[in-house]
Amino acid sequence: MFNCENEKKTRYNNQFTILIVEDSRMINNTLASKLRSKGYICFQSYDLAGAREILETEKIDLIILDLHLPDGEGEDLVEEIRDIDNNIKIVVFTSVNDLLRRDELFRLGILDYLQKGKNVNATVREIETIIENIQINPNYTLLIADDSRMIRKMMKNILAASGYNIIEAKNGTEALQKVEEESVDLMLVDMQMPDMSGLDVIKQLKQNEKFYNLPIFVISSTLDIESMRDAYKAGVLDYFKKPFSPEELKLKVEQVIRHKEIEKDLQCSFKTTELCNNFLNEYYASATFASDLSLKYANQKFYEEFGDGIQTLHEALSSFDSLLIQDIFVIVQNHITYKKKIQNVQGQTYIIKIFPIEMDEFLIAIERIP
Repeated sequence: MFNCENEKKTRYNNQFTILIVEDSRMINNTLASKLRSKGYICFQSYDLAGAREILETEKIDLIILDLHLPDGEGEDLVEEIRDIDNNIKIVVFTSVNDLLRRDELFRLGILDYLQKGKNVNATVREIETIIENIQINPNYTLLIADDSRMIRKMMKNILAASGYNIIEAKNGTEALQKVEEESVDLMLVDMQMPDMSGLDVIKQLKQNEKFYNLPIFVISSTLDIESMRDAYKAGVLDYFKKPFSPEELKLKVEQVIRHKEIEKDLQCSFKTTELCNNFLNEYYASATFASDLSLKYANQKFYEEFGDGIQTLHEALSSFDSLLIQDIFVIVQNHITYKKKIQNVQGQTYIIKIFPIEMDEFLIAIERIP
């Protein structure tokens, strides 16, 4: 077993490090090559023993893990890491589609479960999305209110793996107190608690205008139609019956958080206030483009970064992968926001943000990462 507290671990100036544990050399090498081209530092192992050796000396952020390996099962490594270092995230990458095994892996704290057989570019995009989410999720706080310590621990294990900040309450009174004290983005509340029911907690919260729009999930040991109806009428988003699918819970929480992230960006996009424009002009290379990708306006930072004579988005972003232009075109057509860390062909890293302004215009803000 490896020791995650080893002081000799190598660090790489905040670059994201990935360990691929896969016995198929073709799959392993292809994934590593694609991910390195995206700017990630990749280590490779073809068995558990090699993975443990790497974990002894390298600081790993994410493990992409096959379940069937020459010297054991992937679960062995999942359990070791869970007991020693919860900061290492694990994505299972397998051809196995055993639902019971899949649920158990989520209970053990894996981040995601990817099926083999897809186009490698699609797999890499899934991994990039996972990495983006775990970098954003620590900004969001979830409150788990349940009188069962075991249930709280299980739910925390599932959701903390995605990087969320988790706080707990063992009854309704404590839940109401913590909502007042903390900035809670999503609440998961048990319907049957000793001091007050989950429904009473929800009704009391919704009477306060400050919490009227707080997203709430209900967790219940029963699937009573009347209780479900009352919960939905009180304003809950979803209703989970124990025992519930850990992956379903994770995905629905993720959906709420992604909507919140979009809302944050939209607050700065549709209104495009003077304050927002001043901020973008001061700190970002920013430009406005028409829906046909022609340039309408660019600040001085944008011209300094991409050249004085640019007239189209293609010219401005010619040093980036052509897939980026395709992605942006789809984003513009669907009038949605976009945020991603990207690299140009020279290996320079940028953060790019896109905000819809009008139906025929969108704003791009780009920040160079030193």
